[in-house]
Amino acid sequence: MLSSSSLSLSDLFTWRKLHLMRYVVGILIVIDGYPLIFFFKETLRIAPGSTAFTAAFLALGFILMIPLHFLHKLYRLNTTLLKQALLFFAVIIFYMAFYRDQWFKDATMDSIYYVYVALFLFLLINIPNDIIEVFVPITIAFTVVSNLALVYALLTDPTWSIGQRAAIQYGEGEYRSGNPHVFARNALMSVVACGIWAFRPQTSFIPRILTLFASVFGMGILVMTQTRSSIVALILIIGLFLLFNIRPRQIKMAVRGLFKPASLALLAVMFIGISVFMKRNGDLIAVLYGYAVAFIERNLENVYAILGIKIQNQFAASLDASAGNRATSFQYLQNVIEGHFHVILVGQGYKSTYLDVPLMEALINHGIPGFVTFAAFCFSTLFYCLKSMRDNPDPLSIFLSYFFIMLFVQLFTNGRPYEISFWHPFCLMIRFLGISHLYPPNLRSEPVLAPAA
Repeated sequence: MLSSSSLSLSDLFTWRKLHLMRYVVGILIVIDGYPLIFFFKETLRIAPGSTAFTAAFLALGFILMIPLHFLHKLYRLNTTLLKQALLFFAVIIFYMAFYRDQWFKDATMDSIYYVYVALFLFLLINIPNDIIEVFVPITIAFTVVSNLALVYALLTDPTWSIGQRAAIQYGEGEYRSGNPHVFARNALMSVVACGIWAFRPQTSFIPRILTLFASVFGMGILVMTQTRSSIVALILIIGLFLLFNIRPRQIKMAVRGLFKPASLALLAVMFIGISVFMKRNGDLIAVLYGYAVAFIERNLENVYAILGIKIQNQFAASLDASAGNRATSFQYLQNVIEGHFHVILVGQGYKSTYLDVPLMEALINHGIPGFVTFAAFCFSTLFYCLKSMRDNPDPLSIFLSYFFIMLFVQLFTNGRPYEISFWHPFCLMIRFLGISHLYPPNLRSEPVLAPAA
């Protein structure tokens, strides 16, 4: 066994990097582990339908997050976001204990979920800021593996056919179904992480090309999941990226650079490569095209239904199940405002109504106190995210900022304000957003210098 004095500087550096990677893998298992959980359980049939396996896999994430200096060194976090989150949890725990619907019986299970959230945040404040060095590349690897696992699962699932939403199926017989939202989240995380790494000035040519391909692969998975909130989030992310990163001077330089011999040669190679790929994979292109057309047609039908327009053969357009549920939720809110306004003031009780719109549910179930505390946290987080997009402080803050856009869209489209699928990522934002000024220079993004004239 080697003594500490016999270890070289390179050995220490290697072990340090491995520990940082371990922490990041643990974090990703907690916030994005469900695609792999479904793959192991349902595709590889390791433990089909087992909740114990799910709990064990998430526990593995927590274990990987435990640093060697656990409890000996704690790190700073965003105290503003922490205080707002604690206020919201104080409200919902009060409602869960003293003001809940008579049919609600899951107080113990919900309490365990909240303990998981607190444990995750506690482990995060033990993890060093140095994970910034490896967070984005490890996220790319983790999400690409999950995307590949999904593709393998679809190709080997005899019950899945082209045209269905991309998700690993679980259950038996007529109750067999899948959850495309977790795979859409993974795909969007992959696109964001790949985009950050590809446009990073320090990234060399070959890694940049590979990450761009991985980003396109993630977009393909995103299209196949057909989740509206993720598509809307991706459009917003691209728009925000262009808003904060593209300037007229940069556009002129880019156009001028396109006519350089090296750029023209690269464009020719890319054109030939894309042409060959499309010829050899025409079926794949047709499948993605079919998914895109089906997605557009389905959403146009929802628009027609809202406007009361008739479509083919004079049949009235109708909302799909997801949009119909949200339309019902908004109608419910309108009825409450018109006939039971006192509900807006004090709420109906913890989890008394399922509306599938988190901000609206916080208002209906917890009244003004729940809505104000939850909305204050969410919009404060949005403020820090937009500031990070503008300032580009470090890769992790940038990743979290663009990832939050998906969560922000979901606040108006699907989910509940209590879900750990929201609060585990929120814990990451409490820990790392808005504190880049406390980092040493080697962790912060260096400004990109303009090329000499």
